[in-house]
Amino acid sequence: MASAQPGVHALKLQPPSVSHTLRTGSNFIKWDEDLSTVTPVTLCVDPHGFYLYWTDQNKETELLELTLIKDVRTGRNTKTPKEAKLRELLDVGNLVGRLENRMVTVVTALDLVNINQLNFIATQEDEAKLWCEALFSLSSNLLSHNLSRDQSLLKILMTLGL
Repeated sequence: MASAQPGVHALKLQPPSVSHTLRTGSNFIKWDEDLSTVTPVTLCVDPHGFYLYWTDQNKETELLELTLIKDVRTGRNTKTPKEAKLRELLDVGNLVGRLENRMVTVVTALDLVNINQLNFIATQEDEAKLWCEALFSLSSNLLSHNLSRDQSLLKILMTLGL
């Protein structure tokens, strides 16, 4: 034990880095089972990795703070629509791949009891997988959950800009 070096097991934290694909955005279909609505949206992440936001065809933008995301799912672990009419609307013929593999379910929660799910469908399976992995890594970044004063001010500025 005398030869043990202090700080050898220190965790090397890296600030979140947002890829070009996430910054420019991708086309998705957002669906809501309660309202039985299907809306084409452009899904994006801000350059600093604070917010996930989507814009519909009416240019209305909605924000979701990435630190509120608890899980991002794709494949058979996603929420699939139970209503046949809604499944028909989502399974458009020009999209590539199985419906379940193109789905991205974003699970958000303020606490362990009140859980919300946002459902998106990508045009291709590999696009859904890329977004799923990238969003989960951004939402689980420790530096994103423990912001400095300057980063907090930048986050407020990004909120006003979006």
